[in-house]
Amino acid sequence: MMRASLRAVLLSVIAVVSVHAADISDQDLQVDADDGEFDLRKSETLLRGNVRVRQGTMSISSEEAVGSGPNENSRWTFSRSVRVKTNEAEMRSNTATAAIVNGEVRQATVKGSPAVFEQRSAAVDKLVQGRAGQIDYDVAKGIVRMTNDVWFSYGGNEFRGDVVVYNVRDEKVVVNPAGQSNGRVNIRIRPRDGVKIEPADAPRSGSENGA
Repeated sequence: MMRASLRAVLLSVIAVVSVHAADISDQDLQVDADDGEFDLRKSETLLRGNVRVRQGTMSISSEEAVGSGPNENSRWTFSRSVRVKTNEAEMRSNTATAAIVNGEVRQATVKGSPAVFEQRSAAVDKLVQGRAGQIDYDVAKGIVRMTNDVWFSYGGNEFRGDVVVYNVRDEKVVVNPAGQSNGRVNIRIRPRDGVKIEPADAPRSGSENGA
């Protein structure tokens, strides 16, 4: 790859993106890292060390990133210590990909063992968390789709399934959507403080006990 001045090339990325982002957002897309390599002929970028992509309240950080550009429509792959944050949610994983369309981050996919999701704006008594092999986050719509060994928790209640789709803004969850999974839905409901639930094998009154 062709090495170049990181600051000069990143400024050109921001300048190109800002012109197109103005139509849909008043926030510039900003990129910075400790070190970068740029193949201007092939339009390829490699960033290393404290990589950060920011746009308003949206940010992606990692130790390394590979992407196309500089241009306003590109795809990026992030690796090692990946964190994706918006004002609504946060995700952590080993790797992630992101799509930038017309200068705006539209879609982020994280993968890990597992990848982790948290709703940042949730009230303390309704903490929302999830773990899965893959989490797809539609930033524009605020919809999170979790697949591959999914565990999802809302206010202490737990859901497990092959696929979990959660709307961050409406706080609606769908487990194993029709046509997307043949598995079973498993739910664990935790009692509130002071509420006693008898164990499943406790004796029952009535005819079953010989009454």
